[in-house]
Amino acid sequence: MNIGSQRDAAVVRTCVGCRRRASASQLLRVVVQRSEGSQNRLVPDPQRRLSGRGAHVHHDTNCLDQAVRKRAFTRALRIEGTVDVAAVRALVESESAERPTPAHEAGMDRMKTTR
Repeated sequence: MNIGSQRDAAVVRTCVGCRRRASASQLLRVVVQRSEGSQNRLVPDPQRRLSGRGAHVHHDTNCLDQAVRKRAFTRALRIEGTVDVAAVRALVESESAERPTPAHEAGMDRMKTTR
């Protein structure tokens, strides 16, 4: 029995693109790699091991596009200036070609909050 996978299944995060909640294992963690120039670079962290503040996004180009358009990464990661999302986009696009339609787009989102 792998206790780490049970713990990850219980952890719920919010996608910065679509703002829907999902388990951490269904989202891609993204961290910022700071550069001396004017542009910071976003780095995908699929293993969730890199240090620093992270933001989460679905493995979907629509969610990534929404996050970029809303400047959600700069807010979530508390950075200023522009960000380079090329590395994250490359990973998401390669994964979206392999994955079926995400549950949140297919209308099968089960992670609803009750208040």
